[in-house]
Amino acid sequence: MRLAALDLPAFTRPEISVYTLETKMTDGSTTMGVVSVSAESSEQRLRVSVVMPSFNEAGSIEDAVRDVQQHVFAVVPNAELVVVDSSRDDSPEILNRLAKEDDRVRVIFQPPCGHGPALRAGMDAARGEYLLLIDSDRQIPLDVFPSLWQQAEGRDAVMGMRVQRDDPFLRLCLTKVVRQAIAILFGQRIYDTNVPFKIVRRSVWQQAAPLMTPDTLAPSLFLAIFLHVGRFDVAVRETPHQARRTGTVSIRRWKLFKVCLKAFRQLLQFRTRLKQWQIERHSVPEGSAR
Repeated sequence: MRLAALDLPAFTRPEISVYTLETKMTDGSTTMGVVSVSAESSEQRLRVSVVMPSFNEAGSIEDAVRDVQQHVFAVVPNAELVVVDSSRDDSPEILNRLAKEDDRVRVIFQPPCGHGPALRAGMDAARGEYLLLIDSDRQIPLDVFPSLWQQAEGRDAVMGMRVQRDDPFLRLCLTKVVRQAIAILFGQRIYDTNVPFKIVRRSVWQQAAPLMTPDTLAPSLFLAIFLHVGRFDVAVRETPHQARRTGTVSIRRWKLFKVCLKAFRQLLQFRTRLKQWQIERHSVPEGSAR
């Protein structure tokens, strides 16, 4: 992944730096995006970076941003929201307007490359001490953030857990299959690995990121495995879940099988790299920093 500065036109706000975001994919292709960074806010020590991928969520994206402002920024003022958007609808215009209104809102525009690479781009661009990983569909209400934030401070992570889910039957079945696969491959019983609500130290993500390929389909799921296998200090708390009100699911049934095969191959690769990481970690002399 490489950042390169862009020449700014005369009408661009002087306190905003704009960069191209270049990501190398495993098939040799390259995706390009644009990220704007506020020079003033980048100098401040940020406690939380909210990372939110978005794809064709024009019907809910403004409410999703307002949720972050109301429930996260109100609790942790020195925070930022990083939205990674690949939309073909009116979302870019909405996000540009919201970013002009609040300099804590940063937007990365990049070509469509899937939810996983978009989430990873946001995590790599984040600057906060903690990352809050959420989706833009508002299926998990953010009013749970204050209580979970209290539990996150001093820990490596807090993961949500959707006990009661309002999702299509196929997705629920897929979750059960993934749960069993992780138990077999990693010896970990994690109820909701891919829950779109995690608070994680950025330093932990920086340890996990090199074990994943740039085009990983489910970096949030892999991160959950990393947290448990690595025996980090993790709390799991039940979170509410509600039906999607707007937008559409980007992966259709006819694509799902192909996506699952690719994700399984990536999971096997991740297991190999994770085992090597464990060996190297245990070879570090006792008392060294984790």
